[in-house]
Amino acid sequence: MAMDTHLQQRIVGAIVLVTLGVIFIPALLDGSGYQSRQIQNIEISDKPEFPPLSQKVVDPVPTPVQVSREPGQKAASNGGDEPARGSEPDKPVQAFALQVGTFENESNAAKLRDKLKKAGYMSYIQASGNDGKTSYKVRIGPNLQRSQLETVKDEVKKTFKLDGYIVNHP
Repeated sequence: MAMDTHLQQRIVGAIVLVTLGVIFIPALLDGSGYQSRQIQNIEISDKPEFPPLSQKVVDPVPTPVQVSREPGQKAASNGGDEPARGSEPDKPVQAFALQVGTFENESNAAKLRDKLKKAGYMSYIQASGNDGKTSYKVRIGPNLQRSQLETVKDEVKKTFKLDGYIVNHP
């Protein structure tokens, strides 16, 4: 019998501990931390108001000729790799291109052009005739700054083993 009372006391003690846990643990862990992490008030405003496009004022984009001169001033020669722009507004802007190949067969020129385009270079084919023969020149560009094409020339020489030279565009 002594064993039965000892077992009964253990069972009653376990029931008391479980009951206390059921009562007090939810009070201690009320979930306020969970709610503060999970519940947020998100306010979504109504449809935004945009002015009609007819009322939108856009600043004009300056062209290279406008950038080189202030009104009433002559263009200063920069002495660098960009060509000097004259004071006449009718004078065209000088551009350059990097010629990397000349082919008699247009399909070969197209293959090189496509290979360069795939590598991220802006390339094109320019056909020219000489002595009744048509040749197809593959060029990269055009670019207003010769120095940028010098950099591209070095990259193309390393990557594709093509030794090009800079020409006037067109």
